[in-house]
Amino acid sequence: MRRNSGNNITKIVFIIILFFSSRAFLFTQDNEIFRAMQDELQRSMNELKIENLQKPYYIEYTLKIKQSHEIKSFLGSITEKTSPKIANLSVGVRVGDYKFDNTNFFDFGMSFFGSGDEEESFRNRRIPIELDYKTIRRELWLATDAAYKQVSETFAKKQSVLKTRLINDTTHDFIRLEPEKLSDIKKIPEFDSKKFENYVKRISNIFKRYPEFTSSIALVEYIPETTYYINSEGRQYIKTDFYAGIELAVTTQADDGMPLSSFYTCILKEPNDIPSLDSLERAAKAIADNLQQLRMQKTLEEAYSGPIIFEGQAAAEIFAQVFAPNLVTQREPLTETGKQTSDRFMAFQTKIGGRVLPEFLSLKATPTKEKAYGVPLVGSYKIDDDGVLAQDVELVKDGFLKNLLSSRVPTKRVRTTNGHQRGGAAMISVLELESDEKHSLTRSELKNKLIQLCKDRELPFGIIVRRMFNQNVQLTTLFQLNPGDFSFSFGGGSQPKQPLIEVYKVYPDGKEELIRGCEAKGFTQQTFKDILNVGKEKYVLNYLAPAITSPFMSGGSQYLASTVIVPDLLFEDGEITPVEQDFPKPPIIKNPLTEKK
Repeated sequence: MRRNSGNNITKIVFIIILFFSSRAFLFTQDNEIFRAMQDELQRSMNELKIENLQKPYYIEYTLKIKQSHEIKSFLGSITEKTSPKIANLSVGVRVGDYKFDNTNFFDFGMSFFGSGDEEESFRNRRIPIELDYKTIRRELWLATDAAYKQVSETFAKKQSVLKTRLINDTTHDFIRLEPEKLSDIKKIPEFDSKKFENYVKRISNIFKRYPEFTSSIALVEYIPETTYYINSEGRQYIKTDFYAGIELAVTTQADDGMPLSSFYTCILKEPNDIPSLDSLERAAKAIADNLQQLRMQKTLEEAYSGPIIFEGQAAAEIFAQVFAPNLVTQREPLTETGKQTSDRFMAFQTKIGGRVLPEFLSLKATPTKEKAYGVPLVGSYKIDDDGVLAQDVELVKDGFLKNLLSSRVPTKRVRTTNGHQRGGAAMISVLELESDEKHSLTRSELKNKLIQLCKDRELPFGIIVRRMFNQNVQLTTLFQLNPGDFSFSFGGGSQPKQPLIEVYKVYPDGKEELIRGCEAKGFTQQTFKDILNVGKEKYVLNYLAPAITSPFMSGGSQYLASTVIVPDLLFEDGEITPVEQDFPKPPIIKNPLTEKK
């Protein structure tokens, strides 16, 4: 016992020494990176100048180092396994001053990612992963030079436009901040590749039992990232972030050719948060059985208009896709032909003070909240991409819009940042919808109210939606599995459509009938003012949200980890329509897996 105890003490001492020595190495590496960034930043601010053009008044450098682990499996076999380590550098340069600079102007003839294919890039610039002082300085020098040349040209064009146009909006282009150094470093969890290879092989093997399925996939990914940031105001930070997820998807066709699919996705902070293999196998079987059952169901004969309940995942998704994107500040950029107007999620830019929800509902953003109802929240963070501490924001109070999520780019109604710059522009983080007690009902009470509303309107049935498509899953995974087979009618416009998966007719006696081939039509942010009641329990949806400001405009990320926490929603009136499009013909002969040997 003494010998074992001594060995254990030795091991503990060794682990402690190893931890602090590795941390000391990382600390030294961090200092070296920041020293290179600071030295090149100072040189650029002092010396960067083109004759007859202004010097930069502001420069920022962002270095991201990440390793993307991804494993894919099809019917029990690994089809792809990647684990690339990548270093990306982005440089932001501003000429002019805080009141008026080169930004908030869109030049259709110029790329936001470098002046052209043959010139140096300065946004998401891939650089060598083996970083040292000289390498970083060289890459920053080239990227800063390219950025300065382009923004100087943009600034000249913007000035030229304003000479011929009278612009009433005098909102400043940028908000000045004081110097501050911040840090949010978390230990990056290890990724057990062998464990998750076994996971996806075992899970995808389950789909062999369903020969009617045309394609399927099981994949796991884990993306840890370290970010180094510095700007000419003296603001600096280092932060680590990561998320892990597992995704299952299956597709098939009904006898009439209608493409059908189902999916399961779970996105959490760490690989160890991913559910157990047994749990995931049950989830795989559940979506497969549901899709198998869906193949045999009838379609909706004609469009339905009336009360609708969105439950669980469907409630969170409809909120995430339709209402939430309107909650961030967006600014219409100036172009050579005037303001570039868009109705894409711009509905609330002038609505602060107005009612946007029923008066029994309120909404908060809580970006620093790390867990809710036992679930880790992937949308949580402490420092935004501008180096500003994330702030809780009361967005809607008793139905009335109080604020929007903002960055350092001011708008007419929101002149300060609340720490929500992510992926190139202001972005949602963690949103939670709250209701008073009077309007919160159990699931059975909500169903009974739906039935009564239908009786009052002499409708033969009502509608409950329990599952709907996730935008990221449909636009990436399902598109890769069956390109062209599925409708992709997300987005804004006067009559947007959201494809649905699990929809039920609810008859006056409470009986439910599953139907297929449905879309929610015409759901806009205005529709949410007509919510009559909500459920008592909430659904936590961690998801990869599409960037609200187009990456083409911002030069930023396409998807960002976000969270919405939403109860079941009973809408007084909504429209569900059948899918009306031509379908591809089913395979002529049966799947060979159906043959008996």
